[in-house]
Amino acid sequence: MDSSLEEWTDERIWAEIEARFEEPMTRGPIASTQLVPLRSVVHSTMSHGRLYLLGDAAHIVPPMSAKGMNLALPDAELFADAVVRYRKERDSSLLDSYSATALRHVWKYQAFASWWTELVHNAGDASYQGEFRRQTARAELAGLFEPGPANRLLSEFIAGLA
Repeated sequence: MDSSLEEWTDERIWAEIEARFEEPMTRGPIASTQLVPLRSVVHSTMSHGRLYLLGDAAHIVPPMSAKGMNLALPDAELFADAVVRYRKERDSSLLDSYSATALRHVWKYQAFASWWTELVHNAGDASYQGEFRRQTARAELAGLFEPGPANRLLSEFIAGLA
């Protein structure tokens, strides 16, 4: 982390909010503050013997992307199908391939989460990577909300359909 909690005064917090919204805000007291690292974690493999990791136990995405549930639910469905097949047919093939199958979906959403987090941070704060990157990020962000393939892909990722 490149800053401390002491550096984040109420004034600085409100200034950051206003910079991101590009308009003045009605200010009030900040009741609580903490610095939260934006991190991604993937445990690969997601299984070891009879231990299977699902959801946040297997992978964490930055909160900016809001994709935790879009990763946890497919894990649960995949694992449940594997357990049912094993219990009914004594076929362990889906359990054996659980990690490899789940990780294809996980890495796709990790890539989205990393891209989205960086894009939004760059679009809002010139001190992050400079004014040039801020303006290109803003142009890229604006393009996502115009009709076309980029908008469709963003919509699919946001809805968890990608």
